Amino acid sequence: MASGSWTQSDPAVSAAGTSKELTQRLLDQSVESGAKVSRKPFSLADRIIARVIVCQLVLTAALTTFAVLYARQELGRGFDAALNGWATNTLAAVRYTETDVPDLLFDPSLLPPSSDPAHPNLFEIRKSNGQLLARSSAPLPAEPEGTGTFNDFVLSGIPYRAIVLRQVPVLDQEDNIITPMRVNVTYAAPLVGMHHQLLELGMSVACVGLLLLFIVSAVAAWGVRRGLEPLRELATQAGSISVIHWEFRPPAEASMAKELAPLTGAIETVLDRLHESFRQQRDFTSDAAHELKTSVAIVKSTLQSLLQRPRPEHEYRAGLESMLEDCGRLEDLLARLLRLARIEQWAENGMNRKLGVTEITSTCEAAVSRIQTLAAARNIEIELIAPREVHLQADPEDLEVIWVNLLENALQYSPAGSKVAIHVDGDGGNTACVSVQDSGPGIPEEQLPHVFKRFYRGDPSRSRSTGGFGLGLAICQAMVTAYGGQIEAISCDGRGTEMRVQLPVRA
Repeated sequence: MASGSWTQSDPAVSAAGTSKELTQRLLDQSVESGAKVSRKPFSLADRIIARVIVCQLVLTAALTTFAVLYARQELGRGFDAALNGWATNTLAAVRYTETDVPDLLFDPSLLPPSSDPAHPNLFEIRKSNGQLLARSSAPLPAEPEGTGTFNDFVLSGIPYRAIVLRQVPVLDQEDNIITPMRVNVTYAAPLVGMHHQLLELGMSVACVGLLLLFIVSAVAAWGVRRGLEPLRELATQAGSISVIHWEFRPPAEASMAKELAPLTGAIETVLDRLHESFRQQRDFTSDAAHELKTSVAIVKSTLQSLLQRPRPEHEYRAGLESMLEDCGRLEDLLARLLRLARIEQWAENGMNRKLGVTEITSTCEAAVSRIQTLAAARNIEIELIAPREVHLQADPEDLEVIWVNLLENALQYSPAGSKVAIHVDGDGGNTACVSVQDSGPGIPEEQLPHVFKRFYRGDPSRSRSTGGFGLGLAICQAMVTAYGGQIEAISCDGRGTEMRVQLPVRA
């Protein structure tokens, strides 16, 4: 694997670029801090209580409106009935004269009392021919608005409701009157009293509703805060988790609550994943340190042995060549670690690179060409099977790294004189499949879940002679996952192992 190289740049250009990056970073931090300052914390309980109070206010307003409208309808019916009675009593005050040619007269003593002393009732009686017979002290409008029995009008700023009895017979009965004379009676009464009653009713209902609202809101506030207590306890338990203290015991009420059960389960799942990630990080650091320490210890021991006594030139040369080999191994380990870190960072940040369309078979051929020397040294044949061309959107160098690592791993476990097959296939749909089949002893079933872990070696005897670090399959898995694919190991003990890679085909 090729190692990286250092390039020297102009100090002024580097300083300018660093200054620009620092300025941009400070601007980004100021924008983020401004956004954080503008966001004010809020109380979930207060929001729920506020929504409850708003709903109660709307309910109180709706009930008050309904009560006023219903009372207005009922009071209106009663007022119309009373208005009809007053008009009939006024009609009863019309009498016949005692003359030979009877005529009509009006007896004001028979008038019903006014419903509102401050605003007297109004009436007007006209004969059938339109002649005015009697009227109240305050005249009615010439023609009340409307043509129905009941009409509303406003007189001097006072609302009135009038009833019009058209062509009704006189109630007075005389023996010499065969056909009663008919008159038109218009009677109006003020609506001020009814409006005052409706206002008092609305105020009463609203006051009672607001009182009940206050009581209900207080009970609701207590109930909401009491109901959110398991959430506070859950937050307290979750806040006590640290790198040292991983124990999480959710409160019993939080576990029993249906609404909090998903949150409790999510916290437990995230906690388990974090715990596993910390464990893997510690294991990775320990394994990496062990690998580096081993290589450095070998180089150190070689130097110490060379310095113990004077040696001939060929021994110094052999020692230096061994040190070069160990340095190359150390360089290869560091390069693999850096590649793995870059792949994981790329996967974490998303696939932002502009990728072209790549034909998979060509990348497999390049990988076979790179690994052919190692295969020839081990007397192992590599067979490439690609019945059709399969295209997908990917970087050919990334794919070549995957196939080289898989082929290298297969060659390490295959005996001399055997064959390693790499098969490329595509179903013509959304998935491309590449599998690498070796002729080795296979992987025991209990080891299959661990083969993609970093620094994992199924065979403890693998050491410097095999050249393996236990990072090849981890690099393959990280890169395949970054492309949104899947990799799996299929093995039967004693019958070889198949590494199967499935990658999505992007249009």
